[in-house]
Amino acid sequence: MQKQFYPVIGTEKALPFYIIGIGVSCWQFPVSRPEGYDYPQLFVCLEGEGEVTVDGKTVKIMPDSIFYIPPHCPHEYRAMTHSWYLDWVCFDGKQALELLKEWDLNKFHVFLNCGAERMHKLFDSAYYTIKSDKAYGNYYASAQLYDMLLEYRKLSDDKFPYKSRVNSDAVAKVMKYTEENYSKPIKLADMAAVAGVSEQHLCRLFKKNFSIRPMEYLNTVRISHAKELLTYSSKTVAEIASETGFSDSSYFYVVFKKHENISPAEYRKIKA
Repeated sequence: MQKQFYPVIGTEKALPFYIIGIGVSCWQFPVSRPEGYDYPQLFVCLEGEGEVTVDGKTVKIMPDSIFYIPPHCPHEYRAMTHSWYLDWVCFDGKQALELLKEWDLNKFHVFLNCGAERMHKLFDSAYYTIKSDKAYGNYYASAQLYDMLLEYRKLSDDKFPYKSRVNSDAVAKVMKYTEENYSKPIKLADMAAVAGVSEQHLCRLFKKNFSIRPMEYLNTVRISHAKELLTYSSKTVAEIASETGFSDSSYFYVVFKKHENISPAEYRKIKA
């Protein structure tokens, strides 16, 4: 059954990764974008055959294949059989394109017969996460999107080094743990334990992938949730600080102003 969803994007823009739109098992109609599309797109071919044309080069897409189209890249794609079913996701985020560039996967790519079953499950899971929780689903799906990009990287190279795979899995575990536990006291040691690496190594991984430290990433997630509460709830600033994992409202004020250049109260007034 075809499933598509476009979440309303607000404070998620502060996240390293977030989903703009997602579709699962979608019958694909012909698409022509001479100017490209504003966001990067990742596709999984589930059934049928199609073809994609980028820069005058046409590639046939078979089942069990994955293809990626970067933003602002002129392209066309169309079905070659009566039915052509795809999973798709378009996404954005401060670190999304930088990460793909770091992995040398930021250009048009097609990977045929690559065993895409796990990727399909990730799409399906992210879709239900966003669809079932309209308030916070996209925050949880941020970590799932990272899993998709990580799986894309793994499938792109059958010789993906074991050490690099372990490092990327460690980051994914910390992202998931952070999203599920941001309201609780979290120390760097807790994150390192979840990842199964030393604190120093975890810091190096986050600096390499996101150009920030793990605790800075945690604060980014907390501030994103705090902005949501400031916008849509009547809770006091102190209550919001407590619910988003800050030890006291004074520290919350300092971190919030550093991220947003305005105070929590000023942010609420603007969004009112």
